[in-house]
Amino acid sequence: MYRNGFTTLWLLPILLGLMLLMLGLLARSEALRTSWYQQTVADNMASSAATLLAREMNLLAITNRALFANELTVAQLLGLASWFQMMKDVADRSAMASSWIPYLNAITRNIANVVQKIERPFYQVLQAVMYFQRMVTIALRATQWYARVGFALTLPKTMEQILARHELPPSKSKWQLLHAPGIVSVPWLWWTYIPAQASGSDQKLAHRLMLQSLDPFTKNRSYEWFEAIQIEVEKAGGARLQEADNGEWTWQSMDTVSIHVRGLLDSDEYPWGDGATYLGDEIEGVSATDFGRTSKINPTATQWGVSDQDDFAGGAQRFRYFNRQDLDPNDWPSVIVVLPHAVAKAGAVYSRPGRWFPRADNQYEQANLFNALWQSRLQSLSHLERTLLSTRSRTSHASF
Repeated sequence: MYRNGFTTLWLLPILLGLMLLMLGLLARSEALRTSWYQQTVADNMASSAATLLAREMNLLAITNRALFANELTVAQLLGLASWFQMMKDVADRSAMASSWIPYLNAITRNIANVVQKIERPFYQVLQAVMYFQRMVTIALRATQWYARVGFALTLPKTMEQILARHELPPSKSKWQLLHAPGIVSVPWLWWTYIPAQASGSDQKLAHRLMLQSLDPFTKNRSYEWFEAIQIEVEKAGGARLQEADNGEWTWQSMDTVSIHVRGLLDSDEYPWGDGATYLGDEIEGVSATDFGRTSKINPTATQWGVSDQDDFAGGAQRFRYFNRQDLDPNDWPSVIVVLPHAVAKAGAVYSRPGRWFPRADNQYEQANLFNALWQSRLQSLSHLERTLLSTRSRTSHASF
């Protein structure tokens, strides 16, 4: 009996220690479960915030491309107008030249009459389409401004909704959404990350991109119509984009046709049709490479076209859009979510999969705001970010 009692006395501390150890393990397990759960919530919040950033950037990219497409449509409409003017001249002069030829004179005169009858409705339709394009441009710019404001205001509400779905206790639902590296709260830096741009202050980036986007009809409409023995009928034309010092864009278009009779040493040009239109400033000078090299191919017809231009309603305007030229991987936007027991980081990344969207030149594509290829991705915290967050946490506890 004495031995059993003595053994029991020695076992009590051991049992008590085991019980305390079990309680500690249970408490630690609960803390780990809470921390893991909060980490999952933080990952979801950070990923959702980065997704919103990527969606806004994709929307801006789509609308930027739409703005360029609208400008290209304006150039095409002016091209149609100058081309129609040229064809009207060709029809009139062909009817006049063939007036003494039986049967042929009736055909050419009927063609000239048809062209003359459709001239007014044709220009009315062009003016209506031009006005519609201007309204579409205004709507696209308004959409970009709405996206800039709307997405920024949506970020905090989205975070609150995610927290509400996870049903965290009030003491554990305090959160912060910060711009990486973790100093400024979202969305204050986001307002300035993608600034509003305009032609004249963007190092002519939009002007260069617009010229690279021209379709063959708009860029160059020069080719040979007819050739027989010593006679050539040359067609020349194209559009030109002029950017003034203040950034205003002027679209100009010209089309010419001339008959060239070649001699032994030179050739004579007989202008047969010309047309010139502009939206903004009128055509003043034509270089050898402008309008499909018309001044080199048909110099006399080009002079006639410059002297008889048509002005389309609507003056020169600056091209406005949203863009950020510095988009190196280190500058891609990212956010940090801070919960009481968890921290997560996610950002928008640019990726063009070569398998699905290969480039025609097979070159690597740098990040830009003209292709909607942005997506979100969870990221690891850098040493600097960990240090800043730790300092921020100590400062907030000290102030409390």
